Amino acid sequence: MQRILVIVFVIMCCSAISHAQNPESTSGCHCFKDRAFDPQKKFAADPYLLTTSFNSFIAVNFDLSKSQIVMMKMKGGIAPDKLLIALYISREGGVDLDVVLAVIENGGTWGQVVGSNSIKGTPQARKVFAAIVATGENQSKAAEIVTDELLKSYFSMQEADILDLRNENATGRELVLVNILSQNTKPVSSPSEILLMHSRQEKSWGEIAHYFGFTAKETGRLLGDQPDS
Repeated sequence: MQRILVIVFVIMCCSAISHAQNPESTSGCHCFKDRAFDPQKKFAADPYLLTTSFNSFIAVNFDLSKSQIVMMKMKGGIAPDKLLIALYISREGGVDLDVVLAVIENGGTWGQVVGSNSIKGTPQARKVFAAIVATGENQSKAAEIVTDELLKSYFSMQEADILDLRNENATGRELVLVNILSQNTKPVSSPSEILLMHSRQEKSWGEIAHYFGFTAKETGRLLGDQPDS
């Protein structure tokens, strides 16, 4: 922990300047105008649907409420990808989330965080840490790596199944959504079948949720009793 604290101390000496030069206060904005499926604008509610379902996924994985996640993104000015990566490293590495975020939000790197001797982690977590660092600070790629790891642990997805869906150009948020819908449809439709409705049949995500009998808000609640975001 000492090494991380030294990094935090040095970086935070310049935190006010850094924040002024690189503000991110709107990067996690959840100001969605379209939150309900409209057949005349069938893709309009997709960003909200994907975000609220993904926030539910993060919440159940890290024992948070969706309101906490939204507050960190909006008022904390934390970019969504950075927050997801930081949550994973904090949990798996056994280090406080605020310490991880202090390093990253003030110019530090994931390599500095996970390279600390105070960072713990199982062999599998260490592999994920190494993969995050290998992205060269590409936050989007690193977040997708974390998402895939959470898909394996939460939905018991196999690496090959994830790869098959990724080959259909599915994003992490879309993979989460198809798994949520798959677990709540009768008769059961597989994640692959649901994804193909979007990628091959060109249906919107709002349209697909509507087909299975869910509104966007209801879909966001399917992983538990989570308030809307």
